[in-house]
Amino acid sequence: MYPEIAHFGALHIRSYGLALATAFLVGTWLGLKEARRFGMDEDRFLTVVLFTLVGSIFGARLLYVMEHIADYRGQWSSVLALWQGGLTLYGGIIAGTIVGLWMAKRQGLPVWRVADALAPSIAIGTAFGRVGCYLNGCCYGRPTHLPWGIVYPPNTFPALEFGDLPIHPSQLYFSLASLLLFAVLWAIRKRARVAGELFWGFVIVYALMRIPLDLTRAYEPGSVLTHLGTLDITESQLVSLTLAMFALLMWMRLRRAAALAAPAAAAQPDAVPAASLPADASPPAAPHQP
Repeated sequence: MYPEIAHFGALHIRSYGLALATAFLVGTWLGLKEARRFGMDEDRFLTVVLFTLVGSIFGARLLYVMEHIADYRGQWSSVLALWQGGLTLYGGIIAGTIVGLWMAKRQGLPVWRVADALAPSIAIGTAFGRVGCYLNGCCYGRPTHLPWGIVYPPNTFPALEFGDLPIHPSQLYFSLASLLLFAVLWAIRKRARVAGELFWGFVIVYALMRIPLDLTRAYEPGSVLTHLGTLDITESQLVSLTLAMFALLMWMRLRRAAALAAPAAAAQPDAVPAASLPADASPPAAPHQP
C-alpha cells in the first residue's frame, strides 16, 4: 500500500526495510534489558543477537527463494533485494534459533536463558515485520465480505490478483496476535522457573496461533496441499503443526530435566537447587552451561 515512505535523491526509505530495522532496534533493546536481569555479559549477548539476526535473515530469504526458485532464474541479483520483501518467517525462526543457540554456547552464555531473553523480542519483532508486510503489499489476505476488508491500489500484488475485491488485512491479524503474545510473554517472564520454557512456550503458542490465521491469507496454488471443504490446507499450516509438536517435546524435555536435577542438587548441602532460584537469576555454579 505504501512500499516507499519517502526518498531523498538516491536514498529510498522503504516501509518493509524500515519495519525490519525498527523490529531489530526494539527487539535488541528489550533483549538487553532481559540480559541484564539474568546477569549476562552485554557485549557477548550483543554478539549473539547480531549473529542471530544475520542467521534469521539468511534463513528467511533462503527458504523464500527456494519456494520461488523459478522467479529468480535469470535475475539472481534480485535475491539480495530484501527491501522488496520476500522473507519466509519460519525459515528465519529455524535458522535464527540454530545460529543463536550455537553462538550463545560459543560465547559461554547460558544457552536457554539467552533464548528466554530473546523470546519477547522475537514476538514484538514479528509484530513490526507484519506491519511492514501490510505496507509493502506482500503476505496479503483472501477476499472477504467483512466490513474491515481492504482494497489495495492498482498495480500492487493484491490488486493484480483480486482487483478491487476487499481482502482480509491478514498481515495486521498476524501483527496484533504477535503483539498480544509479546504482552503475555513480557508479563509472565519472571515466573519462568526452568530455563528455555519461555522460549519454547512462545514457539508452541505462535505456531498454533498461525494455523487459523493462515486461513485468511492468500497462498499460491503450489502451497496448497489439500482442501477441507472450502478451506485450503497449506504447507505453512503443516509446518506450524510440526513445529508446535517439536517445541512441545522440547518444553517437556527441559522441564523433566529440571525436575530430575532438583533432588540431586538438594542432596548437596552447598548447592542451590535450580528450581529454587528466582526467574531473574542464573545458577551460581557453571553459569556458562545451558
